[in-house]
Amino acid sequence: MKILATLDGTPFAESVLPVLEKMTALPNAEVTLLAVAHEAESGVRRRGPRRPVLVTDLMGRAAPMIVQQPGAEYVENRGQAIERRMAQLEDYLSGVAQRLPNGTHVHVEVDCADNPADMIIEHAREEGPDVIVMATHSRSGLAHALTGSTTEQVIRSGVAPVLVVHPARG
Repeated sequence: MKILATLDGTPFAESVLPVLEKMTALPNAEVTLLAVAHEAESGVRRRGPRRPVLVTDLMGRAAPMIVQQPGAEYVENRGQAIERRMAQLEDYLSGVAQRLPNGTHVHVEVDCADNPADMIIEHAREEGPDVIVMATHSRSGLAHALTGSTTEQVIRSGVAPVLVVHPARG
């Protein structure tokens, strides 16, 4: 049985792991752990504005001088931010794979997309899993209208059956 499980590095998404562990006992279970780095969340990290510097003369007295504050320095560009996020997710998924029962056949996949649902659907079309295992935030009302639901988009695609796990609210 080919199982595609989506994770994003959050404890919320990890709520699928107990279900996934049980599914690995199925005959010929083959698990693909998929994480999608959302481009909008990868962000570009910047250093904050520099703090004012007290300028003194050689005698240690404050000198009447105006120092121009430079703009924020970029620590990494967008491409580097995405690469960093993808590397973090790959390390994360490798750790999750080690937590699954011994002998489980596991693949780790990380990709990047503006719309994670589209990437999950594309991956499912290419790999043909028997089931997709996902957690859902179960948003409703305005939050759902504004953000939509990745899980809902994957279900509506009909690409494969989707086992939806809703974490217990604590």
